[in-house]
Amino acid sequence: MVSTTSKKPEGVSSSASKYLREVWLELKKTSWPSYDELKKSTALVLGVIVIVAVWIGGLDFIFGTITRRFVGW
Repeated sequence: MVSTTSKKPEGVSSSASKYLREVWLELKKTSWPSYDELKKSTALVLGVIVIVAVWIGGLDFIFGTITRRFVGW
């Protein structure tokens, strides 16, 4: 028995346009932060980055000093 409903494979352009339509629909559903929330979150992230950078730099300095003093490099 021969099937009368044959599915033709989608091309690259139709797949891409379908994907972009779905992405656009999902972005419409997204709740975006307010400007104040965005500023606070950005400040928090930058603060944490600075703290971690100082922490790693301090450890690097301490271990480098120990290594130079006791190993003699």
